[in-house]
Amino acid sequence: MINESVIEKNNHFKGKLEVSGNLKIMGIAEGEIFVEKCLTVDKGKITGKVKSGCAVIKGNIDGEIECTEYIDIEKGVLNAKIKSPKIIISEFADYPDLKKIIVL
Repeated sequence: MINESVIEKNNHFKGKLEVSGNLKIMGIAEGEIFVEKCLTVDKGKITGKVKSGCAVIKGNIDGEIECTEYIDIEKGVLNAKIKSPKIIISEFADYPDLKKIIVL
């Protein structure tokens, strides 16, 4: 069973965070975030640099995100540089600058 850490709604994290399992963000996170497995941003916001195995985005990211497996942008706003071997962008996502996407 994979552990899941959560930053709940109305909570704010600032600094460097390393998670060995999954991470779900419903609040606000700022800084450097390293997730071994999968990151889910569910109506939350990240400002900073993110590295993870995979990511499902239903919130906002400002900064950089790098995934080793895939990134699924379902809903939300990305003002971020993206690096991933597989990128899924839903019609409901708002990604204003496609030049920032790098497919590995």
